[in-house]
Formats: sequence, C-alpha cells, structure tokens
Amino acid sequence: MKHRTKHLLIALALGLGLPLALLWLKGNGASVRAAPAAELHVCPGGCTYSSVQAAVDDASDGDIIKVAAGTYTDVHQRTGITQVVYISKTVTIRGGYATDNWTTHDPAANPTTLDAQGQGRVLVIRDGGPTIEGLAITGGAGYYSGGGINVESASPTIQGNQIMDNSATGDGGAIFVNRGSAQILGNIIFNNNATWAGGLRIINDADVTIIGNEIVGNVALISGGGIDLGCCGGTTPLIARNWITSNNGGSRGGGVQIGDTHAKLINNWIIDNHADEGAGVRLEGMASHPANVILLHNTLVGNPAEGEAVWADTYVTATLVNNIIVNHTTGITNTAPTSTTVTADYTLFDGNGTDYGSGVISTNELHGDPLFVAPGIGDYHIGPGSPAIDSGVSAGVNDDIDGDSRPIGVLPDLGADEARLRSFLPLLLRNYGP
Repeated sequence: MKHRTKHLLIALALGLGLPLALLWLKGNGASVRAAPAAELHVCPGGCTYSSVQAAVDDASDGDIIKVAAGTYTDVHQRTGITQVVYISKTVTIRGGYATDNWTTHDPAANPTTLDAQGQGRVLVIRDGGPTIEGLAITGGAGYYSGGGINVESASPTIQGNQIMDNSATGDGGAIFVNRGSAQILGNIIFNNNATWAGGLRIINDADVTIIGNEIVGNVALISGGGIDLGCCGGTTPLIARNWITSNNGGSRGGGVQIGDTHAKLINNWIIDNHADEGAGVRLEGMASHPANVILLHNTLVGNPAEGEAVWADTYVTATLVNNIIVNHTTGITNTAPTSTTVTADYTLFDGNGTDYGSGVISTNELHGDPLFVAPGIGDYHIGPGSPAIDSGVSAGVNDDIDGDSRPIGVLPDLGADEARLRSFLPLLLRNYGP
C-alpha cells in the first residue's frame, strides 16, 4: 500500500502538478505535514531584518520573531494608521536577545525597545492571537486610543513587557482593547496618560484577563487612572494579583473604574491612588447595563483621610468578601441605595474617617492595624500577629497575590496576602483561651 501511494503521488504530480496532487491526497485521507514554524531574527545590523515590521510582514502564523537588544524607531502606515508594528497574524514577537545567543532571552540584560517617538502608536493588533513579550513599548501617541498598544477584534497575549510613557487623546494611554480578548500578564505599566484610562482601557465586552501586573503612576484626565472597564456585561473580566498604585483618575476611579459591565477583582494591592470619586475603585452602571462586581481578598490603602476605597454609584451590585480597607475618608460609599446594593463581609477596617456609609451592609467586620510588613517602601504583606490572619471565610480563592497557596491555617487571611510569617497565638487564644 505504501508503494502504491508513492506511485500515485508521482503520477498525480506529473499530471496535475505537485500542489494539486497534495490537495487531492489530503481530500482522500492522506495526511500532509504542516511546515514547521520559522524563526526570524531582528537586530539593528547584521541580521536578515533590521525592522520588526519587515519580519512580521514576512512571517506566517505560528512563526517566532526574536528581536535583539536595541531601539527600533521606524514607523509605518497600514490601513491609514501609523505605528511601529502592525500585526494581523498569530505570531510571537519576543525581545531580549543578544546577537550571539538566539536561544536565551533576557530583557534585563538585552533591553529591546520599540519607540514610536510620538509619531504614532507602538503596536496595532487587528487580527489573530499574537504574543508580545519582553519588550519596552514607549513613545506611542494614539490620536484617539491605545498609544502603546491598540487592539481591536483580536486575541493577543501581552506578557512581561514594560509599557511606559505613552499617551492617547481619548482612551487607554498604555493599552486599549475593543472587542476580542486579551491576556495581559506580568507587565510593568507606568507613566502613561490619556483622557480615559491612563493605563488600560477595555470596552465592548472584550474578554480580558489582567494578572500579575504593576500598574503604577498612570494619569487620566477624566476617568480610570490605572484601569477603566466599560460596557456592556457580556463578559466578566478578571483583575487579579496586580499592584495598582499611585495612579490618578481625575474625576473618577483612581485605581480602577468599572462602568456598565461586570468584573472580578481578586488578590490585588490597590494603594495610594487618587480621584475625586473613588480613589481606589469606582463602580457605576445603567438601567440597561447594570454593573455586577465582586471584590475578593483585596488590600486597599489610601493616604490618611483621602478619598474612598470603593465608591458605588447607580445600578451596581457590589459584593466584597475578605478585604482590607485602610486610611480613606470613607471606606465604602453607596451613593444610590435605591438602585445599588453593596454588601461587605469579613472586612478589616483601620484608619478611615468613616468605614462605610448608609446603603452599605457590612457583616463580620474587624477593626485594627493590619501590621503591614513595610508600607513605607511599598510592602503590604501582613506581618505576624496581624488581625487579618485566619480571620476570613472561604471564598473559593486558592492562592494569594504572590501565587502562594491559600489558606495556610484553618481559615484564609484577609486581604491580598496569605501571611507566611505568622503568629498562631491569636488563633489559639480565640479557640482555646479564656
């Protein structure tokens, strides 16, 4: 049978041409092995490519584009848009290589920068599921949206990058995602600015996962200093294990702004953010698109007597479990109790002017200093003897902000951290003491 197939292929190749012969065999049950993924190399000089865009243009789905240390500033136009790289394929673009070692990528040792120099966006992603990894993405100026990375109807994975000093006159100084989906993992996103969402702007039911990022020092003129999610509730984005700090949301939502959609916030440090309404997290909905938001195991810390940790406006259902809320004018605010329901269970409050206002249902609350390890240098892990230790309730969260397992003791700890260095004396006294 093997010989017969071989002879048939030769005959077909001679009679029909090899491409048609391969198609005939594929349609009749014979398998044709796909070509292996290619590896394309980009470097400032001496490689096949000196431009990332040229490598992307030549690549096929599944190919890996390895980019060596250097700064790449060439901009290009595609479909009327100007950017350093336009992507509509499922390729991997990975920085951090040295020209004498294309096996190991080390972005710290081999910094690889895509710099639009204010002439357009840095990356525009319009199709496929590309992976963007190990790059410094800077100098982007999105006329309306996504100065650093602009995503529409695509499904990228954006991981391990530094995305800094980008801007947009409209939405999303660092990253803008409209429809589609995105995995945004382990990036440093800092010093970006826009009118809405200095850091990340996610709209129109884009299905996003935002995990393990440092979102620091971003500024929005109107709304959402760090992250802004908007419209329309068809998906439930996950925001987990992030450090969201020192962002300014202007009028609304210093750390996180969520409007007319759903979301889960789990194991985040939301620290020292600023806005007129909702310094930490601001929530709002509409009658046609109510917001349903769940906050589990977050640590929210503000400047003493400044702003609100959680601000809930109209048409919101907010459920808070196992959180720490420290140093705000008001811990939790419900401005529209006729249309909004806010419940908080197992919350540790400390240092707030008011822990919560009317329209907030709080149960099993605790009060006391969380005993953060070193808040002065940004370490909000909880130390031994903290009242947060073993004081929560099971909420289906099996890890903490560091990815460590939860719980360690009998019960989970409050806040984003599950303490490793712990004193069991409070638990022993609670269960067995006088």
